[in-house]
Amino acid sequence: MSLSAESDNDDTSGDRSYCFIELVALGAAVGAFAGVRYILNPEPPMLPHVTGRQWVQMNLQKEQKCYDNFRMQLDDFLHLNDILVRYHGLQSTQEFDSLEGLGMFLWACATGQPLRQIKDRFDRSLEAVTRKMGEVAEAMIRFSHTVITPKDPTYTHVHHKLYKFAPYFDGCIGALDGTHIPVQFDRNDRPIFLNRKGDTSYNVLAIVDMDMRFTYVGSGMAGSCHDMAVLWECQKTAYFPHPPRGKYYLVDSGHTLQKGYLAPYRGTDEETMEGHHFNMHHASIRSVVERAFGVLKAKWRILRGIPHYDQNRQAKFIIACCALHNFVMACKDTRQPATNITRAADYGTSAWVDANAETDMEIVQRMITDGLYSNHRS
Repeated sequence: MSLSAESDNDDTSGDRSYCFIELVALGAAVGAFAGVRYILNPEPPMLPHVTGRQWVQMNLQKEQKCYDNFRMQLDDFLHLNDILVRYHGLQSTQEFDSLEGLGMFLWACATGQPLRQIKDRFDRSLEAVTRKMGEVAEAMIRFSHTVITPKDPTYTHVHHKLYKFAPYFDGCIGALDGTHIPVQFDRNDRPIFLNRKGDTSYNVLAIVDMDMRFTYVGSGMAGSCHDMAVLWECQKTAYFPHPPRGKYYLVDSGHTLQKGYLAPYRGTDEETMEGHHFNMHHASIRSVVERAFGVLKAKWRILRGIPHYDQNRQAKFIIACCALHNFVMACKDTRQPATNITRAADYGTSAWVDANAETDMEIVQRMITDGLYSNHRS
């Protein structure tokens, strides 16, 4: 072999050796980088599979987890489950026990998650989740008829919070107002449910007593409906608590002053000192319904925007949340420890209310106005 040939072979061999060394070095660098990357961002460990039933049971082991996910204390959760099973048709099956079904419903109402997120959380099929949510909603509607109702339908006593206004607001048995609950609808249904802000919603009417308890909830009316139209429709239902003789609800300026419904002054009447003074006290008392809506929406986040469901079911979720609100309040009242502090007592209806029971509502409004302003000046 010639010297030049040997030289070429040596060069080729040297190039190959150099390339091999580069590859080895590159591989080592990649391996080192991968090791560092794993240390900095390790792969998440495989979590053990947890079914929906197991997840609910885990939450029922700790009081705080139960409250965080189901928005009520453990004893209240178990008590509600017992009531729904015993009296309102909630059933346990081989596929779903009642605790998991109730837990699923409460978690959905508490978080406002759509069906697919509920499906993932509870490791169930979409069909199973949809069916069970409907079953629990039906049980909750039956339950609502027992808790969304006046404590005393005869209203023989005046609430103690009205004492400082006595006797002028002794006929008040609660506050009535509406609120818009955002809801997702199919495209074809959207125009019907558009409210004045351009959003799709239900215009929900509610009556609240002075303890912030819902005594009536009318759900299902389109957001495009006027408040008076919603009231007229609700008055036709079997469960609407019509004010008895001499009693009335406080309503806002969107409602008409009429028998049983005391509205504030509007227009020039509001500008007078007497009218302004009346409206100030009227708004102070009526704010109880606004506070109730605030508490309701803060606890049950589904009311901030109900995901896409069947329309009838969406309306039922709203009533169910109001029933849960009343139930939780009732449970809290039973747990209140006895104290030496004397609670102000309710009192009997004054003769002033009885004497004006048949008086036209405009005259009643004027009499209350004059009485309040006279006391204010004296």
